Amino acid sequence: MKKNILFCIAGLVGIPLICQAQGTIEVMVADVKSDHGKIIFMLFNQADGFPSQKEKAFKRMKVDARKGQVPFTFKDLPFGTYALSVAHDENDNDEIDKNFIGFPKERIGASHQTKLGKPNFEKSQFSLSESQKVAVINIGFLN
Repeated sequence: MKKNILFCIAGLVGIPLICQAQGTIEVMVADVKSDHGKIIFMLFNQADGFPSQKEKAFKRMKVDARKGQVPFTFKDLPFGTYALSVAHDENDNDEIDKNFIGFPKERIGASHQTKLGKPNFEKSQFSLSESQKVAVINIGFLN
């Protein structure tokens, strides 16, 4: 009861309260070919660094790989625009290994990606504007 009174008083006297709408993004990575290594999830809220610069990702997580499907949930995210990139780091060296011409040797994917080519933020972006968003990402169309 005392907390409610304090919040009301704070609102009346103009003290800004941080009340930001938050949501959850549930990601399902499909077509994982082996149990080796890690699945790397990178969530970007800007084009800069997308899809592979891990230091510029808004959130980055790794989970153990599992053949078939691998789920992961980003929680407590502010509403906004995001894009996802996912990679299967089979040798668990925290990098996406590339061949001599620069193509990924490990399986990758991004939100809304349906064809070959480097994903870009504009085509991969989606809006989180409600409490829950579900994304399914197929990896490995290059391999």
